[in-house]
Amino acid sequence: MLGARPWGSSPLTGGRRQDKVDIEAVEQENDRELDHLADRVALLKNVTHGINKETNDQHKLLDGMDGSFGSVGGLMGAVATKFGVVLDDKANKRMIYGLVAAAALLFLVWYLMRR
Repeated sequence: MLGARPWGSSPLTGGRRQDKVDIEAVEQENDRELDHLADRVALLKNVTHGINKETNDQHKLLDGMDGSFGSVGGLMGAVATKFGVVLDDKANKRMIYGLVAAAALLFLVWYLMRR
């Protein structure tokens, strides 16, 4: 039969009982999903705090390296200036050429022995 209702239920009470159960089930599901969403938001918050901390640490490291490279650049400039002074003397030039030739000869011997 079409439109048949269970025995002893009226159209108002039977329908309301069913709607109440469905609403409670939906609310419980929403609560579970909200709890799950809160957990995910907390996890995301922890990850973003970790990224922020790592970024700050990297900035501090880069700032320290900038200062170090600046001092190394100054030292290299001083070494280049002193090397220029040494190269101005003819006797020193011969000695440097001899050292470069000896290093090249040692490298050549090493290379030939390696083969």
